[in-house]
Amino acid sequence: MCSTYAHDSDECTAHYIRTCVLTEIILGELNKLSQFVRDNEGEFVSRAMSNTATVQGGEIQTAKKALKQAEKRINELDDLFERLYEDNVSGKISDERFATMSARYEAKQSRLKADAAKLSETISRKEQQNNDVMSFVSIVKKYEEFTELTPEIMHELIDRIIVHAPEGGRGNRTQQVDIHLRFNVVTATATADFKQYYARRKAV
Repeated sequence: MCSTYAHDSDECTAHYIRTCVLTEIILGELNKLSQFVRDNEGEFVSRAMSNTATVQGGEIQTAKKALKQAEKRINELDDLFERLYEDNVSGKISDERFATMSARYEAKQSRLKADAAKLSETISRKEQQNNDVMSFVSIVKKYEEFTELTPEIMHELIDRIIVHAPEGGRGNRTQQVDIHLRFNVVTATATADFKQYYARRKAV
């Protein structure tokens, strides 16, 4: 049943999907995913990261290089400030000149520290994205075929499932299902065709 409608009837409609239909859809999508990963692992990884592995790695290396340069410049400014302070104490430069130059150094250093923080966050995010995708691939490859939907499979592979309101009448009723997989790796979208489902049920 739609949980949104249960809490706020203005936000959604009173719709539902049969558990057996939803299970069939999820197993079908997981098996398609598993087959694609086995046959096209490199392409899947590239798509999941919205980039090629080479470009992704290149971006990380570029960010690490920029971070190293920023940290080096921050240390250089520390040394400059220390010498500036010593020159002020010894009387080589006036208090006014010291105040002006130290403010300039501090402003530069603050900007560099902000840049370094952003670069560190970018590196961590991209490295985590790489790790998440490869972890997901390893989990998928554990299963030769998905024949039943166990709590373990749901926990390992699926983040959430969104079931949309149905369209059409009973004779041609369809319903969209979005399966969001873990780590935001990919979202599988399927359409439940109840005409086909009921036809299979009658055949059985």
